[in-house]
Amino acid sequence: MGTKDSDQEALKKMVCRSHESKVHKRDGDEKDGVEERDQKKVKVHQKDGDEEYGVEERDQKNVKLSTSSLQPKLDLVLTASDIKTKYKDATLLAKWKAFQTLIFLEQDDGLHHSSKIAAFDFDGCLANTSVKRVGAEAWSLMYPSIPQKLQSLHDDGYKLVIFTNESNIERWKNKRQVAVDSKLGRLNNFISQVKVPVQVFVACGIGSKSGKSEEDTFRKPKPGMWHIMESHFNGGVPIDIDQCFYVGDAAGRAKDHSDADIKFAQAIGLKFYVPEEFFVE
Repeated sequence: MGTKDSDQEALKKMVCRSHESKVHKRDGDEKDGVEERDQKKVKVHQKDGDEEYGVEERDQKNVKLSTSSLQPKLDLVLTASDIKTKYKDATLLAKWKAFQTLIFLEQDDGLHHSSKIAAFDFDGCLANTSVKRVGAEAWSLMYPSIPQKLQSLHDDGYKLVIFTNESNIERWKNKRQVAVDSKLGRLNNFISQVKVPVQVFVACGIGSKSGKSEEDTFRKPKPGMWHIMESHFNGGVPIDIDQCFYVGDAAGRAKDHSDADIKFAQAIGLKFYVPEEFFVE
């Protein structure tokens, strides 16, 4: 992925304006964050065709991610002129921008780029939401420990990033503004409640149906959201994949609506955790 020279400065001002001034350190060095003695890696167990997950925060084991699942980075040019304040006919809330089928939040004060990324799904992971309800207030925290956990990760030098699918924004052609206001409003209110700076990417594209159409570049399980974050929205800081992880509820278990989250992690090579174990003491 490359950025045209003529748009480089404009793009940097838009999404990376506080890289060096926003990096927080303690005693001159970033802490290690999720320490090995407190949080080992999660191991995925296969049973009768369904994946079951044993994730104890004090005794987490290595997750088995197939290297054959890794997908190449997008070869995509991103220019400042391609970034819009509307998603098709819907006006975005302040600080939100759109690029193709992706909506993202501009960098807030306090967000620092990092080689360590703590990544999360939103619905069913950080926020308890329902497909039957719409509106910026129609959500609640999924687990009471979330604000403290996120603050601890931020203090330990992680950049917090939300990667979430929201195909209703694309599908609801006659009510697209409602879908946009609902999703972005919930994300804004979540960030206000946890009081921790978070980077957010929303994939609005529709998934393929039985292979009849091509999967949207940015929609999970495709890794496009991660790749554009890494290439254009991390201030040029190289990412250490071994110090990154992803938490999501769509893990392919019998009770899950899909396996998009675990496949997203596999496509990138990230350690993967399910939220009920990551956030429960």
